[in-house]
Amino acid sequence: MNEASPNTPGHIPEMVIATVAGVAFAMKTGHYLAGIVLGIALGVVLSLVGTAIRARNKR
Repeated sequence: MNEASPNTPGHIPEMVIATVAGVAFAMKTGHYLAGIVLGIALGVVLSLVGTAIRARNKR
């Protein structure tokens, strides 16, 4: 299996949280397209926040 290089930011926790939230919303409401959009948007936002936090802690 390919290992992530040290320079690659790890966004796995953010993607897992976003996926679970999107699926939970879709299953609860029955609006699957809205769940997909919510998961993608949440994933992008969490990844940006995570990247900013990692960059700030790196300094």
